[in-house]
Amino acid sequence: MLLFFVRISNNLLNLSINLLIINDYNYSMTATNRKVPGGDINLLTNIFLNSAPLTTSLFFIMRAFVVFQILFAGVRLIFKVLKKSIDKYVLRSILGIIYILVLLLIMQITIRGRGQSWIYINFQLVSIIFYTIILSVPSKYHLFTPIVIAFMFFNSSFTSWESWCSGIVLLIFYYSLNYIKNNTKSKFPFFLYFTVSFISGFLYWFFIKIKYAINTPTFFQQVIYLGIIELFTFGYIAILYTDVESRAALFRDATHDKLTHAYNYDAFDVDFRSLFKDNILSDGKFTMMMFDIDHFKHINDTYGHLAGDKVLQTIVDVVQNVLADNDENIKLYRTGGEEFNIIFPHYQVQDTQVIVKKIFEAVNHTEVDVGQERIHITISVGVSEISKKDVSVNDFYSRVDKALYHSKRNGRKEITII
Repeated sequence: MLLFFVRISNNLLNLSINLLIINDYNYSMTATNRKVPGGDINLLTNIFLNSAPLTTSLFFIMRAFVVFQILFAGVRLIFKVLKKSIDKYVLRSILGIIYILVLLLIMQITIRGRGQSWIYINFQLVSIIFYTIILSVPSKYHLFTPIVIAFMFFNSSFTSWESWCSGIVLLIFYYSLNYIKNNTKSKFPFFLYFTVSFISGFLYWFFIKIKYAINTPTFFQQVIYLGIIELFTFGYIAILYTDVESRAALFRDATHDKLTHAYNYDAFDVDFRSLFKDNILSDGKFTMMMFDIDHFKHINDTYGHLAGDKVLQTIVDVVQNVLADNDENIKLYRTGGEEFNIIFPHYQVQDTQVIVKKIFEAVNHTEVDVGQERIHITISVGVSEISKKDVSVNDFYSRVDKALYHSKRNGRKEITII
């Protein structure tokens, strides 16, 4: 599977590189006699130094980002089709590391041993931003230092003091970005990111200038290009952050109860039907618990609706704490006024009994203070497991509902399992 992903990445990256090489080749046919300080104009130099280099670089970086997003979405779809479970953040990190390493390796191969072997420097610096901020690879894995040393070995740079200095600058750059990411309150500290990136890039280019004897005008041109590219890159990432936050806010509003912040009926209906379908297709067991608050109408009538709201909020907090201590994959839904459902994915009914009992006891030992009064809360509970006899979602839901009402008819504050 991993080899398959690498092949996909390699093909996509080769396509991007080949497009640029073709453009450069076509252009160089009309400019074979032109010279620039430091050597002949050859592979990709026309694009980066003479033919709209900034625009080309920006489009190339954007294309690299977009290709990765497409690749990531495709691989996630493959895992979903194969019904393989993997944390999306872990997958994103692994795939991103492979992607960026393959891309940089291809770039290095195309320019190895040529006069202008520094022409991809700005993209290498942007790659660190991609690695650190977009992929969010935890620094505790210590992958970055071996990567830098590996590329120094590939470029035969161990004997160059300038390469060692530039390598140290890259490490400082990487760990500085990590420090900012993990130690600032701002969700996206744009100014700090840009300042550290530009200073690090300037220092990196300084040692590259010495190593390759780049003339001063070209040096400052590339540093200015780097600043613009970094502004573009951080602006793009900031837009992604804003978009993610907006979608997250819309998702919360659409799927969560505004009063208690538990999942709402719409979210319950989607999850319930999805699990029911999985059961039909692959025998995916799950269990559901339904409970409501005993004498809730009496609480509202006696203490007022604000007191009733406080009771609902308190119960949700208590139940969520129990679920968090046992299994975060179990969800709590408010499906009616005082009625709640809990779905236990991949649980058989006997496996839920410990958690059900903890919830039952925790809620029944809860009291809510309302002014000078103290309200004691109890709940009635019904529990059942999906069955092959359930032809529709209504069959299963009705059975759980029947278990709940059995508890209520038999004196309340009881658990009924069917």
